[in-house]
Amino acid sequence: MNRLRTPLFQSRPLQSAAGAVVATSLAFSLSSVAPATFTALDWSLYDAAPRSAPVSPSILLLNRDRTSEARFGTGPWDRALLAKFIAAAHEAGAAAIGIDVPLGEPSPPHLGGAVSDALLNEAVRDAGNVVFATEAREAVVPTPNPLPLDMQSTAAVGHFTVSPDADHIVRSMPLFVVTGGRPVPAFGFALASMLANIPLRGMEDHLHLPIDRQGRLLLNYSASASRPSVHMISFDEAWEAMQAGGSETLHDWMKDKVVLMLARSTTPQDRHLIPDGSAISASLLQARLLNTVLTQSWGHRLSTPWQVALALVLAGATAWILLGLRSGKGIAAIVALLIGYPAIVLAAATASWMLPVILPLVSSLVVAAGTAVWAHVSAGQRVLLMEQHMLRVQQELAAVRGALAVREDAVDALKEDLEAARTAVAQSTGRQEELSREAGILQARIAEAQAQEEAARQRLESLSRELEGLRSVAGALEPMGDTELERLREECGRFGIVTRDRQVIGLFRDLKRGAKTALPALLLGEPGTGKELFARAIHRLSPRSAKPFIAVNMAAVSPELFESELFGHVRGSFTGATADRRGYFELANHGTIFLDEIGDLRLDHQGKLLRVLQEKSFYRIGATTPTTVDVRIVAATNRDLQRGVSEGWFREDLYFRLKGLVFRLPPLRERTEDVALLAQHSMTEASRGLGKPVPQLAQDALRLLERQLWRGNVRELQQCLEQAVALSDGPLITARDLRLQPDEPVSAVRTAAALPDQAGDASVLACLRDHGFDMQATAKSLGWDRSTVTQRLKGLCFQALVEANGDQRKAAASIAGDPALVRTVELKLADYYSHLLASITPFAGPDDAVSDCKRRFKNLPERHFRSVEALVRQHFS
Repeated sequence: MNRLRTPLFQSRPLQSAAGAVVATSLAFSLSSVAPATFTALDWSLYDAAPRSAPVSPSILLLNRDRTSEARFGTGPWDRALLAKFIAAAHEAGAAAIGIDVPLGEPSPPHLGGAVSDALLNEAVRDAGNVVFATEAREAVVPTPNPLPLDMQSTAAVGHFTVSPDADHIVRSMPLFVVTGGRPVPAFGFALASMLANIPLRGMEDHLHLPIDRQGRLLLNYSASASRPSVHMISFDEAWEAMQAGGSETLHDWMKDKVVLMLARSTTPQDRHLIPDGSAISASLLQARLLNTVLTQSWGHRLSTPWQVALALVLAGATAWILLGLRSGKGIAAIVALLIGYPAIVLAAATASWMLPVILPLVSSLVVAAGTAVWAHVSAGQRVLLMEQHMLRVQQELAAVRGALAVREDAVDALKEDLEAARTAVAQSTGRQEELSREAGILQARIAEAQAQEEAARQRLESLSRELEGLRSVAGALEPMGDTELERLREECGRFGIVTRDRQVIGLFRDLKRGAKTALPALLLGEPGTGKELFARAIHRLSPRSAKPFIAVNMAAVSPELFESELFGHVRGSFTGATADRRGYFELANHGTIFLDEIGDLRLDHQGKLLRVLQEKSFYRIGATTPTTVDVRIVAATNRDLQRGVSEGWFREDLYFRLKGLVFRLPPLRERTEDVALLAQHSMTEASRGLGKPVPQLAQDALRLLERQLWRGNVRELQQCLEQAVALSDGPLITARDLRLQPDEPVSAVRTAAALPDQAGDASVLACLRDHGFDMQATAKSLGWDRSTVTQRLKGLCFQALVEANGDQRKAAASIAGDPALVRTVELKLADYYSHLLASITPFAGPDDAVSDCKRRFKNLPERHFRSVEALVRQHFS
């Protein structure tokens, strides 16, 4: 407030007390932003003689409290009482007097009537430095006048109107409001003019107020800015001093001060929020305006481009946090950001800067929602890419199967040619040398074709493992009695493993035995086969069951945070490491750690994991001393790790470290007898969660479930049943309720030992179909030579071709039996038939050709050779 001593506030006599209200002249200097109604005014109302008064930065509030109301009443007070206080304040040397009391109507008779109004008018006239406060809704001019009698010519009027922003926080005050066609200055602005001894008409020569387009002045809430010294006493205390004749006391209280008489009772609705978070009354806001004008310490507000830039920065930080951090860390960081920004706003308010609140926070929330939607969409795209990869693998598998079929046929044809050449050598000694050379060439071609066949077979096996997963072959089941089988099945149920399949129960029996050892365990199987259930069973059946079980999805661990997540870090080891953190291995000390999706681990991370498995110790990030742990490793994957070792994407030494105990979990399509049991369990769980009675499963629905391939295994079956229970209202789940498209039926597993007649065509054809027309596997199953199986298939193909009247597609379909195998059989049949035609082309007639075919196809049964003869004669006809 030392600025009150500057020339701005010196030697400028105040023209009159009424001149304090002539703030409207300031509108001429601010015509670019002030309302147009301020340009044509009648100033005659405010003409008065100049006067001089001292200036003081201090403010004294005479407050109406409960003690005062107990003395003077709870309703409106007698205006004669206010006249006494004004006279006392004037005699005590008050620099300016402000009164917050409604005076729009004459006093009622019970409050003194016209006499009280006359006394108040006389006191105001004698004081000459009085400003009355009114709200904008009160009519100021024209008549009826807000001041009784002719008080409008002896006192100034200032409004108490508050103009909060959209977030209900008061940052600026309107300097003028227009009421009844006349501008009314703000109460604090009028007091500032009176206190500085400068009429508002003259203040335009000295002040350039930074008001906005609505004519509002931004207040200064800075803690470091000069502020008036505010003192507060009650009307009751002032009255006691007046009654006791304490003129010295009043002089000490009011000398050279602005005395604000708050005679109007206030309510909580009259309080307003300010940027520091507190709520103050309109009178204190006017005191803040008074200080802002006198000290010329304006507040600062960001321009619109800077507000937009701040919103973009906060929104960008939100997006970076959500994309850079995972799960709960990102959410916690966003919450901290949204809580910390209001704190920054409050801190900036204490430095006289008014930052926006709504735009940055709304933009951050919109970006957070958009980022969440984007993450969900990108996850769906990754699933789609995985499905496309599987489709490509299936197509490549089909192509390899076809190539294998062609290679097998080529080998068989070359063997037949070799046999024919050897026979010709025996019959013609003159051509022996030439035929020997041909035999050598044929042998070399046979060896090359066999090598190609073997390469194709290996590729076929590799793709089959990648596509279909690894079947559980944990070893032959030992014979189990019904009592032991039922006991193990019930024990499986306690671990959440719902099954009656003997293979799965046998796996559980082996798992139960192996769980008591400290060997690592490797669980193999397709997604959804229950690998985590078996991992938890290993832990609970082991001596470590009382210790922690930590499950880690290796595919979900960020590569950048791999070491921090698994091994931990110390405080200060990298940016953001504000405290020591224990990794998953340390959390699982003396317990079990389950490393799911171990096949998705990168090669450099595989080396780090191998060292921990070997040394039983590791270094936290930033630590200088090792941490030793005792954990049991249980790993799981749906990938072929052995193939990964051969192809180089999985370390062989890590593979052998993990495969202490290997359990291969069968897919659901190989456990069809478990479908009904799992379906009932899933419906029971779903009904319990929805609060509905458990429905029954219709026979047609059960048959449809058992025919499905269930590529997602138990998880897919559970989701199907949960949907059916949620969408069905009846007590019975039918096939229509399942909303499934029937898959191709899965062929039951059959073995060659079960064939009733090894020589019958039907038995051989069934065995070929079971092995996907793999000649080597079929021969091994039947205990025959592969060439014998090839000859038998040739005969069947020729017979089917005759029955189909030469339609190769139809003949192949009748032989294949399964639509998935038609293409393989069609390739074989086409090769057999083309080889037959090539062998009979040199002959002039059908008889010679048939004679040569008897020698060439001497191993064919007679019933099949009749089909060969029919095809030959049909060709020559």
